[in-house]
Amino acid sequence: MRDSDVNLYRPERLREEFGPFVATDEHLGAAIAENDIVGETYRRVLAETVAIVAHQWRNDIRRSALKGFLFHGGVGIGKTTMGRRIAYELSRLFGEGGEAAEHTHEDGQRHVHAGGDDVVLVIVDGADIARGRYGDSEEQLRKLFSFAREGEFHGHRHEDDAERRTVLLFDDVESLFLERGSSGAKEWHFSQNSVFFHAIDELDTAHTVVVLTTNRIDLVDTAIVDRFLSYEFLVPPADVLTQVARHRASLQKLPEELLMPVLQAIAAPDSTVRSIREVERLVTRAYVASIVGATSGTVR
Repeated sequence: MRDSDVNLYRPERLREEFGPFVATDEHLGAAIAENDIVGETYRRVLAETVAIVAHQWRNDIRRSALKGFLFHGGVGIGKTTMGRRIAYELSRLFGEGGEAAEHTHEDGQRHVHAGGDDVVLVIVDGADIARGRYGDSEEQLRKLFSFAREGEFHGHRHEDDAERRTVLLFDDVESLFLERGSSGAKEWHFSQNSVFFHAIDELDTAHTVVVLTTNRIDLVDTAIVDRFLSYEFLVPPADVLTQVARHRASLQKLPEELLMPVLQAIAAPDSTVRSIREVERLVTRAYVASIVGATSGTVR
């Protein structure tokens, strides 16, 4: 498996989404990016998860009981975005120009890695795993974990090559690892889940962290839920949705007066705007309307 075979995010690709780092959150410690996630709860989750992973990576804790995180909640409220943002923060800490990591190997020798490790994010969904023949999906899953651990060169590195560290994000995990007691569970679910359990139990937590997202935690195998630290993502409060709307409008240079109906819809007592995705959709509609309105007088 090679980099081109997966949905791979390097720091440059994440920078396109979140922008450059511009400051540090003095209260929580995580950096602030130009196009960052907003809201105190989101910032707290970012700071906590990054602190945990950084501790394990920095101290070479290879067999931690904590393998990663399970983000669950409604549709379009920032779970996958949080996974990408975690990877971007870790690339700041451990990527090129990042901190040096000092740890003790099993032989008792102290060792220092200079900053400059290769930090990548791999996003996996059902289409990346599903294969037509029995057993092929399980093999694909094994290859993904091997790729996360060793990179595309399968561990054959020169001594001065950057060491790969990976955030492995399984999006909509309920479509992959269905609860074994579910009426929809098939025999191949059991086999696939078993491969996943083994890979997680053998995970090198000094170099890899796994993030799962789901809209239906009730459908996810409980043995998987038990292996991860869970964070529930609730409907964002109106002030967070308002900040998202204003930021999205600024990116598209949408005037305040044309954004106002969106802000009013968010603030309404009986508002049905309950997700970041819906806010982005409303701002996009306002943006399109502004273009169509500006040109309608000249089109015949």
